[in-house]
Amino acid sequence: MLLVTLAVAAQPAYGADEVANSAAMTDVKVWIQQGESLREKGELILAQQQFDVALRLAEQVASPDAIDYAAAEAASGYNLFLLNRKDIAEKQLRDAYQRTAQGPKYLHVLIGQYLAALDISLGEIEQALAHIEQALALAKEANEKALELSLELMRDSVSDADVSVKSARLLALAGRIDSLPDNQIKAQLQLKLAQSVLGLDVDWLDGGNVSELSAVCYNALANTVTFAERGGLQRLQAEALSALARLYRLQGRTQEALILTERVIAICNQNKFVELLAPMEAQQGDLLQLQGDHVNALRAYTRAVDDLLAIRADLPIALPDGKMSIDALIDPIHRNYVDLLLRTAGDNSAEQSQLTLLKAIESMEAIKKADMEDFFLGRCAIGTQNKTTWQSKTYPDAVIVYPILLKNRIELLVKNGAEIYRRTVDVDEAKVKEQAANLTKALHAGKDYRNASKQLYQWLYQPIKQEVDSTHARTLIYVPDRSLRAVPFSALHDGKQFMVEQYAIVTLPGLTFQDLNKQRQGEKNIRTLVAGLSKPDGSSIDRLPGNVLERLLGKGGDKTIDRTALIKELSLPNVEQEIESVAPPKSSTTLLNNRFTAAALKSDIATGDYAKVHIASHGYFGKNAKESFVMAYDQNLNLLDFESSLGANQLRQEPIDLLTLSACETAEGDDRMLLGFSGLAVKSNVLSAVGSLWSINDQGAMEFMRLFYQGMDQSLNKAEAMRQAQVAMIKSKQFRHPFFWAPFILIGSWQ
Repeated sequence: MLLVTLAVAAQPAYGADEVANSAAMTDVKVWIQQGESLREKGELILAQQQFDVALRLAEQVASPDAIDYAAAEAASGYNLFLLNRKDIAEKQLRDAYQRTAQGPKYLHVLIGQYLAALDISLGEIEQALAHIEQALALAKEANEKALELSLELMRDSVSDADVSVKSARLLALAGRIDSLPDNQIKAQLQLKLAQSVLGLDVDWLDGGNVSELSAVCYNALANTVTFAERGGLQRLQAEALSALARLYRLQGRTQEALILTERVIAICNQNKFVELLAPMEAQQGDLLQLQGDHVNALRAYTRAVDDLLAIRADLPIALPDGKMSIDALIDPIHRNYVDLLLRTAGDNSAEQSQLTLLKAIESMEAIKKADMEDFFLGRCAIGTQNKTTWQSKTYPDAVIVYPILLKNRIELLVKNGAEIYRRTVDVDEAKVKEQAANLTKALHAGKDYRNASKQLYQWLYQPIKQEVDSTHARTLIYVPDRSLRAVPFSALHDGKQFMVEQYAIVTLPGLTFQDLNKQRQGEKNIRTLVAGLSKPDGSSIDRLPGNVLERLLGKGGDKTIDRTALIKELSLPNVEQEIESVAPPKSSTTLLNNRFTAAALKSDIATGDYAKVHIASHGYFGKNAKESFVMAYDQNLNLLDFESSLGANQLRQEPIDLLTLSACETAEGDDRMLLGFSGLAVKSNVLSAVGSLWSINDQGAMEFMRLFYQGMDQSLNKAEAMRQAQVAMIKSKQFRHPFFWAPFILIGSWQ
C-alpha cells in the first residue's frame, strides 16, 4: 500500500501567517513518517502510538481543512483498520476523505484506496469497487501512475472475471509497471503484481499455458529482490523471496523452493520480522513433507504454531491486502499442523497418542478462538478457560464429538471422560462441504433432505456409533468445524430415525470458551424476563439495513414495499401466545410491542433479577457482530450493544441461566453463522442459549417453545427438554418436517 508520507512531503511551505505553527506541522509529518515506517515493518501497535501523537499535534495547531490533519487521520485510520478497530478506522478515513475532496488528489485517491480495502475486509465488494473506480478516475486525471496501477491491481483482486481475463489484465499491467522509474514504489507494485499472478487458479506445471505468466512473475520478483538488496530493504527482500519460493513450489522445484524459504527464515530471525516467520516456517514444513521428511516437517510446523501463538495479540485481523488473518495464516497453519500431528498419532504409545490428540484439539481451538474474535471485531474479546480445565473435566452421560475437516479426510475425535479416541473417515473435504450445503439448503426450503442427511450421518456419526453406544451416553456434544457449523446434527438420519430420537444434542463453538459445569449459585432471582414484538410498527423497522430487509422478505423481496405492508409482512401474530406459554404468571416480567424498547430491555436485564431471558422478535446474525441485531420496538440492538447489557457486573456473579432468541435467523450460506448466536452466549456469560439456524413461521416457533418450556417445567434438563420437544414435533402431522424443529439448537450448559 502506498504511503500518506508521499502526499504530505510534497506539500508547499506555509505562508507568513502560519510560520508560528510550521515547526509543529513539520513534527506532524515526522510522526506520520515514523508511524508508516513502523507499519511497513509490521509493528502496528508502535505505529499507532506515532499516529496518535501526530493526530494530537495536528488537532492543536492545524486548521480544520489542513492537509496535515487529514494526512494524520488517513494514516491512523488505515493502521486502525489493520488492527481491526474498524469503527474508529472508518470514521477517521471517511472524515479524511471528505477533508481532502478539494485538496491534493494524491491523498484523496490514497484514502479512497484505504476505504476500498476496508470495504473488502467487510465483504462489501460493490462498495469497494465504487471507491476504486472513483479513485481510479481521479488518479488518471492527476496522472498519478503508481496509484493508478495499485488501484487496478486491487480491482483485479476482487473481480469475478475468469482466469483468462485476469491473466490478460495482469500481463498488460506488468508492462505498465515496468515503465515506471526504478524506486521503492515500483518494487512494491512488482511484488503485488507477482502475488496477484500467484493467486491465479492455473496449473503451474503446465508450462505451455502459463509460461508467459510465469516469466512475468519471475521477472517482477527478481527485480524486487535486486532492488531490495541494493537498498538494504530487508522486509521487502523477505517478502519477494517468499513469493519466489512459492512460485518454485508451484512449478515443482521443491528443493529450490526449500532453499529460498530457509533463506527467508534466516532474514526474518535476524530482523525480528515475527509476523512473517510463522508462515515461512509453515511453508518449510510443507516443502519437507513433499520430500517425504515428515519428522522435520512436523518440527517446522511446531515452530510455526509456537511463533504464531507468540504474536497472536499483535497480529492484525485484516491484512494489508484485505485478506483476513484467520483465512490467510491462522487456519491454514494450525490446520496443517493438526494434519501432520494426526498422521503420526498412531505411531506412538497409547499415552503419547493421547497427548498428540490433545495437541490437535488445542490447535483447532486456536482457530475457533480467532474466528470468534474476528466475528466480534476484537482480539481481546473472547476469554478462554485454562486448557487443563477442559482437558480434565468429565460430563456424566455425555460424550463430546469433535470433527476436524482436512483436505482428504474427516478426523472424528471423541472425548469420553478423560479419554480421547479417534476415527478417520476417508472423504474429500469438498464433498463434505457440498453435502452440508445440500442439507442446509433443503431444510431451509422445506424440501427433500434425506440423501444429504443420511450421507452426513454416515460420515459424522456412523464411524463412532459403536464406541458411543458402549458409553450409554444420553447426550452428544458436537463441536463443529467451520463448514459444519450450519449443520443441524439433530436432523442427521440413519435411514430409520433422526439423531435427536436417539440422543439429546448440544452444540458448542469450542471447548475452551465456557465452563460447562458452572451453575447458578442458588434459588435467588429465578424470575423470567420475556420480550416480544408481534407488530413491528415502531421506529426500528425504518432502520433495517437493505440487505437484511431483502433477506427478511425473502429473495426477490420488494425493497420498495410501503411501510404498512412491511409491518404486515414482518408481523409475528403468534408471539403473544408464545409469550403466554413461556412466561410464568407470578414470576415473570413481560415487555410486549411498544413496551419492548431497547432501554427497557437493557434496564431490566441489568438488574440481575432474571434467571431466564426469552426474546421473541426478528433478529439477524450476519458476518460480524456490528451487522447482527435483534429488533426492539424503537431500535435494532446490534450484538455489541446487546452483549454489553448481558455482561453487566452483577450478571458475572449470578449469570443468566438461559437466553432464548425466538424468530432470529442466521445468514444463509455463511459458515460462520453460528458465531453470532453462540458468541453472544459466550461473551455475555450466559450459561445456556437457545436459538435457530433459520427462520420458520411463528406458529412452528411457538409450538417448539411451548413444548421446550413445558419440558423444563417438568424438571427435565435443557438438552432433554429440547430433545423431547423436537421428537414431539416429529410425531405430529403439522410439524414433522425438520424444517420446523431442526433449526433450534442449544449452546452451552445442558443441565
